[in-house]
Amino acid sequence: MRKHVSLWLIGGAVMVAPALAHAEDEPKPYPECLKVPTEAETAAAKGAYQAGNASFDEADYPRAITYWEDAYRRDCTANLLLKNLARAYELYGQKRQAVVALETFLVREPNTADKEQIQRRIEVLKKQITAETAPPVAATPPPAAKTEPAQPPPPPPEPQGKRSITPLIVAGAGGAVLIVGGVMYGKASKDVSHYEELCPNRNCDNSSDPAGNKAGGNSARNRKIWGGVVTGVGAATLAGGLIWYFVQPRQATSSASIRKPEISPAVSPGFAGVSLSGAF
Repeated sequence: MRKHVSLWLIGGAVMVAPALAHAEDEPKPYPECLKVPTEAETAAAKGAYQAGNASFDEADYPRAITYWEDAYRRDCTANLLLKNLARAYELYGQKRQAVVALETFLVREPNTADKEQIQRRIEVLKKQITAETAPPVAATPPPAAKTEPAQPPPPPPEPQGKRSITPLIVAGAGGAVLIVGGVMYGKASKDVSHYEELCPNRNCDNSSDPAGNKAGGNSARNRKIWGGVVTGVGAATLAGGLIWYFVQPRQATSSASIRKPEISPAVSPGFAGVSLSGAF
């Protein structure tokens, strides 16, 4: 008797894929500086600048960029911030925005002593951008060598008294989901802390961008909740797979009566994951 068995594993973790990698954003220009900052704006800009320095020293370049951009919006006469921003953007992989920051600095500080050095740096960055965006050259594979057909290997001995590996596959998938959920939860927690600094007690009225900070904080909290859910599902799947493996009885199997499980991607509207199937 042959019976088809299909196990659908958790696929919701694919929602966090954008959080694991960042693509270079479209560069944005800096608005023209048309006003002299007030004493309050200058003080706020200094505070944001110092916070950005601390984040940069910790290699947290996205947060450093956020603080320094905020500082420059408050005091657009502090043009040296553009050099700091260019370095942070370059280290974060946003080279086109780094070029915009350096070119804006040269326009606003045309008599700077390191003008030539900055111009060479801009040229180097532009060459790197061109090299990274150029399409790869397809290599022609060498012709396949003719070989005599090999004799098929002797059949392996039939396994006796072994456990099925299906539970281990389930446990492995659970471990992968657990890792992805943990990464999602950690990133979201970090973002929540950031927005809580900008909006104490969830009050964003005194921040530089009340609506944007409020929306960003809500999004971070939602991602944190989903990260916890995905982590919990991954942990439960991992534990369940291991328990299943160790409690199942050992059975004698025959290569003629069992087919190895097959794993294939499974995608449908609103769902993505892997499919495990076998027959006996």
